[in-house]
Amino acid sequence: MKKYIFFICVMLWLVNVRSQAQEKLIFGDTGTTNTDPTYRPRDKDYKQKRLVSIVKTDTKGLLLGNKCMRDVTTAMGFEYIAQPKGQPGHLNEFARFWHNFGSKVTIFFKNGPFWKFKLKKKRKECRQQMGDFTG
Repeated sequence: MKKYIFFICVMLWLVNVRSQAQEKLIFGDTGTTNTDPTYRPRDKDYKQKRLVSIVKTDTKGLLLGNKCMRDVTTAMGFEYIAQPKGQPGHLNEFARFWHNFGSKVTIFFKNGPFWKFKLKKKRKECRQQMGDFTG
């Protein structure tokens, strides 16, 4: 029994000594430290992002004139295009459905499965921020 108590005391003493032996070294600035680097990264010329278009016949709730909302949709990689019925170049219902279906699949893989919820939340924030929100 005395051996065990002695062994435990020695182990605790060793752990205590090792934890106190470490000192934190602070080096500070050396003679070769460059505080004002001459290298300045250049802005990269990114290719213009090709936006996916979603065709809508009704613009209610889209906030097309809102700059905040335009920035949000551009960041998500798409834009809304308003094509009222009867306009030249108007897609019929079938063609518009398949065009929007392909666009939404592309947006799904680009922004994740909950992109509509994110967009709805951002739309509400943009409406409040720009004063388009009532209630």
